[in-house]
Amino acid sequence: MAIASLLCTAKQQAGVIEQTDNMIELQGVTRIFPNGVRALNNINLTINPGDFVFLVGPSGAGKSTFLRMLFREDTPTEGKIFVDGKDITLMPESRVPYLRRNLGIVLQDFQLLKRRTVAENVAFGLRVIGASASEISNRVQEALEQVGLSHKRRMFPTELSGGEQQRVCIARAIVNNPLILITDEPTGNLDPMISQEIMQLFLEINSRGTTIIMATHNHNLVNKLRKRVVALVDGHIIKDEQGGTYAYE
Repeated sequence: MAIASLLCTAKQQAGVIEQTDNMIELQGVTRIFPNGVRALNNINLTINPGDFVFLVGPSGAGKSTFLRMLFREDTPTEGKIFVDGKDITLMPESRVPYLRRNLGIVLQDFQLLKRRTVAENVAFGLRVIGASASEISNRVQEALEQVGLSHKRRMFPTELSGGEQQRVCIARAIVNNPLILITDEPTGNLDPMISQEIMQLFLEINSRGTTIIMATHNHNLVNKLRKRVVALVDGHIIKDEQGGTYAYE
């Protein structure tokens, strides 16, 4: 066996995490489900610090699988994924919660705790990691101010509009000052006007240096903002374009 192969095997057995300088890098990533479906097929992609990437494509193209693997909700059948320089495909399960502390996640279904106030929902992740009461109070206030909801901190999710609930989700995602924000259809249930307001929030967050990866079917927003567009079709990347449009045919 070649020396390089021996070293690679030794690293894997020892649980050593290889590193790159990119914020996110996928190397030959394939995901095959037990029923034989290939959700992703030999994906190679690099995302730099501070990028804003729209992930587009038809339903079933592999977008959600792509995102889930970034926060280790799923793992590749083949290939490697690096997040913030660390190979998360080799990462022990015990380290996954630490990975997620550097990630913000915003999903289409808000997943808010209905019996907790806005402030308590935003604070939830900080409490889990054992932040002090004063730190929680300061960070929650700052996050709510960023999304324009500090005046509704004592209200419950059921007392808010859909757009306000999505703002709470964004506040919850950014309260830990994440390096990366992963979003899956964040405007899918919102009307066009509210969608534009939510997108403005994401642009402001991105302007502060947070890397954003957003899966979306919203043609208008993608075409208007002209950010980097990565298009997935049948598990393959068919387009990766700076200043791109929604088209993926």
